[in-house]
Amino acid sequence: MGRDKYKEVQRKHNIQFYEVVSAFDDPDGYDGPDPQGHPDRWMFIGKSVTNRILVIIYIPEDAEIHRLITAYERSQEMRNGYYRGSRI
Repeated sequence: MGRDKYKEVQRKHNIQFYEVVSAFDDPDGYDGPDPQGHPDRWMFIGKSVTNRILVIIYIPEDAEIHRLITAYERSQEMRNGYYRGSRI
């Protein structure tokens, strides 16, 4: 993640880099196409090590590296859906 993008996500959404990285390790996470329809973007929804359910919009660049577009915490209604098993 670029330094400017990291600072923007941290300031705007109060999400730390380690939280974004840890959310990708959620075995119950959801990975799918960007619901906004951007063909090169993907959305991952997962629980971070701080137990926050995060929505991460990213562009995959290779097997280990993703370019972050944004990351934010899900709303209460969306969190309830995560725990019920409906990821979106």
